[in-house]
Amino acid sequence: MCPNLTLIMLLLLLGVGSSQLCTWTDDSGYTYNLKSLDKDGGWQLKDETSGMGMFSMVYIFNFCDFKPIRCHDRQVGAIEALAVMGQITENCDVAGLVETQTFEHLDQRDINKGIVVKYTQGDLCMDPKQPTGVMQPRQAHFFIECGDDDATFTVLPDNECIDQFKIRHHVGCRNASSHWFLKFIFIICLYFGGRFLYNRKKLQIEGEEAIPHIHLIKTLIPQARAIFHFGVDRLQTQVQRFRHGGYDSI
Repeated sequence: MCPNLTLIMLLLLLGVGSSQLCTWTDDSGYTYNLKSLDKDGGWQLKDETSGMGMFSMVYIFNFCDFKPIRCHDRQVGAIEALAVMGQITENCDVAGLVETQTFEHLDQRDINKGIVVKYTQGDLCMDPKQPTGVMQPRQAHFFIECGDDDATFTVLPDNECIDQFKIRHHVGCRNASSHWFLKFIFIICLYFGGRFLYNRKKLQIEGEEAIPHIHLIKTLIPQARAIFHFGVDRLQTQVQRFRHGGYDSI
């Protein structure tokens, strides 16, 4: 029994840890969730500027599930891999570690523009800006601008030992948490509007009978009204108790 309980607790802790890597709460209390930008197997982005005939560089990364992102038998956050004739080889460099994932706003003066996700402490590389022989750890920076559902990726010019990418996706928007709710409301309105027009035009149904599921709606309205009044009554009771120091008045 105890070993099973220990295993369950370990799995729960791992689940909490992975979910924390997917989210970031800024100083204002707003939470960004990168889950919809995560991809099964990780993202693979070819650097079109590094074309060397049959050789090319491919960047492999993810934002939540890092199991597929491996280099030298290590699970990491982002890597640079060599591809030969389109096939990714085991020749790779770590661009950043999972545990170093950090977040910040793209523009502190306008926090609605997006966010930046960084991975650091990658493999060492030679930085020409540093004195001869000084090595710097690689980094990967992802500049996520507020955009649409379909993510677009751009490899930015290499900044010495820092791989930089620009991404446009709705996870960078401050209203991303309400994005799916608005889409759900839109689908509901589209469904009821379409069914209403179909009933009127095709089935020649007039009046309120043309409203989809009108009989079910009529049965639910009294229940919804009762729940609403019950909630209001409970709220008023709590307010009265608060005003009288937690005791009911006589």
